[in-house]
Amino acid sequence: LRLLLIRHAQTVWNAAGRVQGQADPPLSERGLAQCEALGRRIEGWRLDALYSSDLERARLTAEAVSRATAVPVKLDAGLREVGLGRWEGASAESLRRDDPELFARWTREASWDVVPGGEGGRAFRQRVVEAMGRVVAGRGDNETVAVVTHIGVIRLVLSIGAGLESLGLRWPWAIDNTGLTTLIGPPDVSAWDTTALEVVAVNDSAHLSSGTSPG
Repeated sequence: LRLLLIRHAQTVWNAAGRVQGQADPPLSERGLAQCEALGRRIEGWRLDALYSSDLERARLTAEAVSRATAVPVKLDAGLREVGLGRWEGASAESLRRDDPELFARWTREASWDVVPGGEGGRAFRQRVVEAMGRVVAGRGDNETVAVVTHIGVIRLVLSIGAGLESLGLRWPWAIDNTGLTTLIGPPDVSAWDTTALEVVAVNDSAHLSSGTSPG
């Protein structure tokens, strides 16, 4: 089974450096251009299914994929970004200014559990694993399933598959808006480990080379 994980296009909050979490700001002009570039990149690719987070930024990106491949989008709220509570809408600068002690703790620990009112790491992991279980359930060899989701979800799936969850949130992967991450593994999330899940590509963003990539 081939999994194609796609990060949503740029939003106005991405461009402004603001924390999004499960808030739902609109796509920026650059984000709309990224959707077009992504659609051109994958036009005609064979997909057996297409899933997306139900947040607007992911849904609109998935609709560009759907138009390019003629595969309908299936929305799943389990594919949303981690909930970030009171931090949603803030910038690193405002967090550092308004709550310096907590921001310093975040810098030291880099844990979702530090975020006030947030979803927390354990709940987020469980939700994503359950959602990915629904995505791959019943799929067979040589099928390709695309999932349009968020940077936190993609990094979590990579961490699980690469056996790097012990690193916490100190991930070694940059994931650009509309970047493509491809993995191959069994249609059974419980079997995903370093021997069963092959990482083929991380953050393939060749379609953004025309100047639409985020700064």
